[in-house]
Amino acid sequence: MLLEKKKKLKKYRFLRILGRIFAVLITLFILRVLFIRSPWGQDIIVQRAVTYASDKTNTKVEIEKLFITFDGNIMLKGLYLEDKKGDTLVYSKSLEADMLLHLLIQL
Repeated sequence: MLLEKKKKLKKYRFLRILGRIFAVLITLFILRVLFIRSPWGQDIIVQRAVTYASDKTNTKVEIEKLFITFDGNIMLKGLYLEDKKGDTLVYSKSLEADMLLHLLIQL
């Protein structure tokens, strides 16, 4: 009788631990999505993207605003790319591209 209670308690303890781990993972996922959707998070993403592109190409890259939607669209406002001679390669007031949200979350 005592052994049965111990086995039952161990079984429920395992399920509680598993449930807590699952709850923490879901919470982290939700927080990450909310970070990506927030203006503060999007500003951080813009700064990192501009710095990365500028360092890799040794040119001037500017992005005014970035909007990321839940359906996966990325909208850039004020995109400016310059070549090494200082000529404008691309200037766009508004540019929209389709991108999968799960790829952004993996960053």
